[in-house]
Amino acid sequence: MADKSAPVIRVGSVSLGITVIALYVLFVALVAFGFGSYIYRTGWQVDASAGLAPDGPVVGGNDIDSLLFIIKREQDLDRAKARVTQDIRLQAAKMSEMEADHNRSFGTIAIAKTALRAEVDATLGKLSEFQFELDGPQRLIYDTSLETLHTTVASEPPNLRSKSAELQLRALMRTLEDGLGLSQVDLDTKDRFASLHDATIAALDALSSEVESANAASLGIKAEKEALQADLNELRDRWAAHDQQILALQETLPPGNASRARLSALSLNTPIMPDILMRLVSFPTIFLTLIVTIAAGGLGTVVAFSRRYYSAKNSDQLTLSRLFVNVGEGIAAAIAIFLFSGAGMLALTQGSGPANDVELSPYTVAFIAFLSGFMAEDAFASIQAAGKRIFAPEAQSDQSKKSEDGADA
Repeated sequence: MADKSAPVIRVGSVSLGITVIALYVLFVALVAFGFGSYIYRTGWQVDASAGLAPDGPVVGGNDIDSLLFIIKREQDLDRAKARVTQDIRLQAAKMSEMEADHNRSFGTIAIAKTALRAEVDATLGKLSEFQFELDGPQRLIYDTSLETLHTTVASEPPNLRSKSAELQLRALMRTLEDGLGLSQVDLDTKDRFASLHDATIAALDALSSEVESANAASLGIKAEKEALQADLNELRDRWAAHDQQILALQETLPPGNASRARLSALSLNTPIMPDILMRLVSFPTIFLTLIVTIAAGGLGTVVAFSRRYYSAKNSDQLTLSRLFVNVGEGIAAAIAIFLFSGAGMLALTQGSGPANDVELSPYTVAFIAFLSGFMAEDAFASIQAAGKRIFAPEAQSDQSKKSEDGADA
């Protein structure tokens, strides 16, 4: 059996008070924003129907939904344009860095080519001592090849001369090697040439590889730069497209138009839910009435709870969970009032004429919703009584039919 003397664990009064205050702020803000949006929207519709636009009719009409769409679309395009502008700046900075890298790569190539050409010239000087070891015919062939080397290198473009000189040197060394083999030279000379040949070929291979690596790196940077330039061009085209769309929207709703100034006042650049007023105004009036109804029901419940909370008689029985249950019940009662009004079971409408032109009065519905939250038990009793009236005729009809069947039997 449970120990009845065990203490009941409840949330501290400070936490409960803070929660009550927070709910007050929330529901009051919802009521204020909801009614403000409703009044703003209905007032605009009256002005538009009466032809009271300050600057005359706007291209496309003075319908608030169309104008809100134009302003929202323009704001979205402005934000997209700002993002594209930021991307263009980043890409331009990368392009500048890549340009610097590309220019530095030319210096690296030039250094590698200079080293290769210096090796060629140094080797030609070293080969001259073997030139006089050749016999007459072989020396003539060597001199002709050497002249061809100088002529070919001089005819090449400056950027190809080092590579051409390397290739011609390789060919000249093969000619000299063949000439020494056919000439009457001692073995020491052949050994010295073999050593020079191997060292030169190794040096030429290394220097040629450096030139090719430098060229490949420069070409890679060039390819990346071209790809980055294509991306940059695409971003600029996108920026221009956004700008053209914004200009087209501004032609529909000019920047100096009073309607634009009036709607732009709804823009609130808050970190959470930006442009909340503009979003609320764009909702249909029946939806705004529902928001106000729910907020009023919750507000009435919080008022009733706080009155009981500060009563010395009931304060020890109220908890945070009880608060949220009461708020839920108050909101449910308010929604029931809204549904009853929409179903025509409560005369809470405004306007006249066809049924489609008659809408719920948010003031009356919100007031009754507040009372429903404030007096939730009475509200549910009234809802229950209304439900009994709905189902009572059917129950009586069934009872009378049973009585008639019994009489016939």
